[in-house]
Amino acid sequence: MDPYLPKTLCVLRLSALGDCISAFGMMGGIKKAYPKVKITWIIDERFAPLFINRDREDLIPLVTVNYKKYGFKAFSRLRKELKGREFDCLLNIQTSLKASMTSLAVNANVKYGYDSSRSREGQRFFTDLRVPSPDDPHVLAGFMAFAHEAGFTKAEPYWDFDLQDNEREEALSRFDKDSIFLISPCSSKAAKNWTVEGYTAIARHALEQGFAVGLVGGDNATERAACTAIEKALDGQCVNLCGQTTLRQLLAVVSVASLVLCPDSGTLHLANALNVPVIGLFAIHSEKRVGPTRFMDLCVSIHEQLAREELGDREIPWRYRVKKENAMQLITPDMVLPVFNRAVAEYVLPRLHKDEI
Repeated sequence: MDPYLPKTLCVLRLSALGDCISAFGMMGGIKKAYPKVKITWIIDERFAPLFINRDREDLIPLVTVNYKKYGFKAFSRLRKELKGREFDCLLNIQTSLKASMTSLAVNANVKYGYDSSRSREGQRFFTDLRVPSPDDPHVLAGFMAFAHEAGFTKAEPYWDFDLQDNEREEALSRFDKDSIFLISPCSSKAAKNWTVEGYTAIARHALEQGFAVGLVGGDNATERAACTAIEKALDGQCVNLCGQTTLRQLLAVVSVASLVLCPDSGTLHLANALNVPVIGLFAIHSEKRVGPTRFMDLCVSIHEQLAREELGDREIPWRYRVKKENAMQLITPDMVLPVFNRAVAEYVLPRLHKDEI
């Protein structure tokens, strides 16, 4: 390894789930290209289970924090856990004030942060070097810019969740067919959710095409209600797993899916990481910034149209959030059905035929 490259690296990304999945891809790329580098990841305790294998081993050495449970004491606990440890560099790839305050617990020779176009909440006061924003607006491209700026120029996004055959077999056993159309109807933000009627229409079409239909979601009232409503509208012709999977089990279920449909959510980024075709629905945020990098051609997005209506001739800011109420409801099934059919023709069927050879 180049003697000038960092040998010990700390990555700070606490949340949210989708961004943590992208961060994991960045770190996986570093590990693959530079296997001798020792990486430590500071992450919110809620999301850590996704990055621990079935044998309870960290896929990347993790240091977890839980501000929701412990408040400021979480910082004290983190500082105590990191006491005596020194890193060659810190990649602070989260711009929240909470993340910047967390970075104070990290003893690193150099701390990297975003440049002025992506930085916010005073992150510049907590970092030493600013990472130039890439031309590609995607969040993952921004993460990779940190890796490259730190010297890991050969790194490319790479995800290895160490999924075992028995985990996939367990996921498949929940369905009566191998061709599975998976719907994850909700995002962590209600404004990003599509309609029950829309999901139902696409699910009915999938059933007619011979797919088994599955529903996944978290164990909360909003997601349970959405999945229950879709299940009822389909007369029970689906497998409703909402609230019944751990993050690791959700990973396995997504891995055996043939095609996934969801809004901007953790499930979308899981599918992308696993190279499972995913149709992403976007109105509030731009798919160019947060879409599935491997399946951008399957995005159904009205973000730019709505942003233009709100901003006129002004330039659309990088993280612009559409303000129109019920924006996602403007996406119709007629917009999604052709993308579903194309995804089946261009991704699903070729893979099925390849498996048969």
